[in-house]
Amino acid sequence: MAPGKVSSPPLYSPPTKGLLSYLPASWVPYAELIRLDKPHGIYMILYPYILGTLYAAKISSAPLPLPLVLNRIIQLTIWTFFLRSAGCAWNDNIDQDYDRQTARCRNRPIARGAISTFQGHVYATALIALGFLSLQEFPFESKASAAVAVVLACVYPFGKRFTHFAQVPLGATLSVAIVLAPYSVGVDPLSEANILPTASLVACIIMLVMFYDVVYARADTADDLKSGVKGMAVLFRNWMTTLLLSLITGITALLFVAGQSTGMSALFFQLSVTGPAKDDHDGIICIMFLHTKDQLSVTMGINGCTVNIEQKARRRK
Repeated sequence: MAPGKVSSPPLYSPPTKGLLSYLPASWVPYAELIRLDKPHGIYMILYPYILGTLYAAKISSAPLPLPLVLNRIIQLTIWTFFLRSAGCAWNDNIDQDYDRQTARCRNRPIARGAISTFQGHVYATALIALGFLSLQEFPFESKASAAVAVVLACVYPFGKRFTHFAQVPLGATLSVAIVLAPYSVGVDPLSEANILPTASLVACIIMLVMFYDVVYARADTADDLKSGVKGMAVLFRNWMTTLLLSLITGITALLFVAGQSTGMSALFFQLSVTGPAKDDHDGIICIMFLHTKDQLSVTMGINGCTVNIEQKARRRK
């Protein structure tokens, strides 16, 4: 293969193993469209909602009942599934022309013609409607925040046509969780006392998504340059290490501000603020930890995601 030339993917063949292989043939394209067999996207979107719920427990003036916290996490998990599924369907519909020019994406259902543009839009609309049904018990503020997330998700694929920083609206879509989740348990994250840590966590999630998406998009840089798709991975392709270290530095600083303004313990700062470091694989580590009044905690290691994504990117080349 000539240097710089992107290899074409093999012709599409129906799945013969895994979850999708058990579905009726007519269902498979719709399952593929929402990445039913690739749940890592759900984990990525769900994490801010769990973080937001636990953050609410931390800043609440009174202890939150553990059953309420767990109930909200379950409901937000359902919302996450539908939000992510609708987002995939919408994104693939808008990006179908670009997908046909990208080796990794040419066999996606809409790009290959298994699902029409109209069917894709109907599917996305139905999915987001089901998502809002899962928030039926939530207060108005949570539903309004969810609507903002949907608008931002709709804007994201268009951003790649006009700016190299489309990851910002994508990150903002996920960061809405830091506002939505506290409102769901009756805590105001935008009050005067909470605005600083809330803003810090929102910005932290945006930068975390930028980090993740930049690494993920590296696999498509050659195709993106040919098709004209913009993105941070394209813009900073020659300064990738500097960009990622800058993002990690920003994430660390924002976590410090959030921890300081909410009176977090020394353990928080040990794990989240001193977490960024070089490991044996020359990767980057950042662990985020939040301890609530109900003794719940959540952790996330960015380095594991980074290594996995980079390994996949190498296999795709």
